[in-house]
Amino acid sequence: MKVIYGKEQTRYDLTPAVTELSWSSARGQIAQNCDVKIKGGPPLQTAGFLMLFAGAELKESQQLFHGPLVRFDRDDRTGDLSATAYELGWYLQKNEVSRLKLDGDAGTELARIIKSAGIYFSCPAFGFTVKERISSQSYTSLFTSLTEQAYEKTGIRYFVQYQRDKLTVLPEGKNSIIPMFKASLLTSSSTGESIEEVYTVVTAERYRDDRVVSSATKSNDSLVKQIGRMQKVIDAGEDKNVAGLAAKQLAELSKIPKTRSISVKHEDENAARLRAGWLIKIMEKDNKSITDWIVTSCQARWRGGQYTMDLQLERRT
Repeated sequence: MKVIYGKEQTRYDLTPAVTELSWSSARGQIAQNCDVKIKGGPPLQTAGFLMLFAGAELKESQQLFHGPLVRFDRDDRTGDLSATAYELGWYLQKNEVSRLKLDGDAGTELARIIKSAGIYFSCPAFGFTVKERISSQSYTSLFTSLTEQAYEKTGIRYFVQYQRDKLTVLPEGKNSIIPMFKASLLTSSSTGESIEEVYTVVTAERYRDDRVVSSATKSNDSLVKQIGRMQKVIDAGEDKNVAGLAAKQLAELSKIPKTRSISVKHEDENAARLRAGWLIKIMEKDNKSITDWIVTSCQARWRGGQYTMDLQLERRT
């Protein structure tokens, strides 16, 4: 692991002085945050960049964090530093887009608007059309709104993958590197299930001038009896097939996800880049069966050449 600070032409290798280092991500967040404590650290400035590399060399392929320091404190007695940095996507919540009209595929429109701000940002088509005028809001708020609509209308969740200053929106589970952990080597593991985001009834409505012009409701009656009535109302937007949309989303939203909490220690430089939205695999204790899980949150720490990760996982079947 290498921990580097950079500001214009200044570069400091902080690695030998780091006493604590952690970073985290969670479903729905557009940027990871990183916290670092440095013994007698050199002079740092806010908006200087913190860069983490999983390997001993400063290769872009091994970089797992790149972003500005947003705050730091220096102990007046010891001179030790505590600092917090965020990935570049942090700036998307600090800048607002003017009131404008969306007219096209939601993912394509999202990419168009964010790229117009001078950010290297790529995003796939989301598969549904938006035609509306939005109020002035942060780019982060727009990202959150459209990706939440994507989940409502397509059942697909998205996350942002970083490569230095390049931001790429991907469907959850479409990471190119897929870590595998052996259950026998996990320091802790617990499994369960959750109905917090489950719905047993879905209604899709299509509007014209704030008036409902078509509506359809689908329900999973056996599940209603089993766990209760929980209704989701979806704005169908430009989709005229409200019955098809309601049925499609009920099939997704009525699945009760399996959940898992694990802690794992490893020295895998590729797995060090793991973040919320990634697919991981676990080889179960029988050393035969392999299960797939989506990471919903990741709390990672590094010390003495070893990574420790606390992961919250989800699996829908």
